[in-house]
Amino acid sequence: MHMTCIKRAGALACALALAGCAGMGGNGDKAGMRMPGKTPADAAVAATWYNPPSEFPGICLTQFSDGSLRFDGGFAFYNPGRWAYDAARGELRLALAPTPSLELSHAQIVQHQNLLRIEADKNTLVYGVQADTKAIGLGGFMFYRDMPCPPRRG
Repeated sequence: MHMTCIKRAGALACALALAGCAGMGGNGDKAGMRMPGKTPADAAVAATWYNPPSEFPGICLTQFSDGSLRFDGGFAFYNPGRWAYDAARGELRLALAPTPSLELSHAQIVQHQNLLRIEADKNTLVYGVQADTKAIGLGGFMFYRDMPCPPRRG
């Protein structure tokens, strides 16, 4: 009896997780999800944001057309991630891997350029992004739009 309940609960949890991922994913067309502004040369990439090196190495945030996102050069603890863009509201949603410090590290929203709100229960940061948006602030770093990321190593 208990084993049947556990199996059913596990199946339900798996189905809900897949449904949540589907909700963050693509829009059903073959071209994948789009961002406003400049279109990257690589069709698999929807957008790139780059924090150039200074006292820390450069960090690249790549949004892929399939709705996934990846950090390279830093912030790897946020991988894997998902993204979605609501053009009607001009909102970019970055759903990041669960991190206990997400809400704490972004608590000062005014210091994180274009950050509208934090949905901590969903590990999601919501930014106001339009075609002319130049940068977003994430974790105390500025990420500049359409700035080329260096080639990945390894």
